[in-house]
Amino acid sequence: MKEAASWPGIDRLRSVCLGMTLFDIETLSLNTEHLFTHREIARILKMGPRRRKSFIAARVVLKKLARQLGLVEKTQPDRTIETLGPDDQRPCLAESGLYCSVSHDSRMVVAVAHNHPIGVDLEVISNKALRVLNPFWVGGEKELISFSPLGPERAATLAWTAKEAAAKALGLHLIQALREIEIIRVSAKEGQISHQGKIYPLWHSEGEGQILTLITGDDLPVKARFEPRSS
Repeated sequence: MKEAASWPGIDRLRSVCLGMTLFDIETLSLNTEHLFTHREIARILKMGPRRRKSFIAARVVLKKLARQLGLVEKTQPDRTIETLGPDDQRPCLAESGLYCSVSHDSRMVVAVAHNHPIGVDLEVISNKALRVLNPFWVGGEKELISFSPLGPERAATLAWTAKEAAAKALGLHLIQALREIEIIRVSAKEGQISHQGKIYPLWHSEGEGQILTLITGDDLPVKARFEPRSS
């Protein structure tokens, strides 16, 4: 499997975390017999075909990232590299204790790791983000998105990925994040959110009609060691 080509701005995202893997799902080998741990297999067997494909892709990039960071021996089999946290839902990196986050859309899958809480989200630019955000505008978000020079669909997708990534980094349920996190800056490369009176920066990369957003920082709450939603 070959890692996806670099997108504009992605070097900045890579520079603020310990590691990142980004792949086109169709280039991954997803049918390897000896890829999964017993816990991973148990999860896979409960899934339908569509959900199974994205879950497997997430496991592949998490194992790849664990190897990239030297968390396992080079000869250690994939089937012994755990990517499920203690709750069998949230991701982990070979039970290393590092913070990690994973995201995917119908085409791409990404995994990131850091010493501090981290969140990543990947979305196709579309009007879906506008529909999702519309019932949950916070503060001046509606005007910020509607009048953005980036256009409403692109600006809304940037905002949507910001809230998704922040939910993972801050340990929030998605609905909680939609209601509590305010987008206060939208731009193609960097943005800002506000939560409980505190401002957090985040970074974007865009390629092939998709947006990748990353948020991390030494001052994010340490309680958010694992993502609130499964991937």
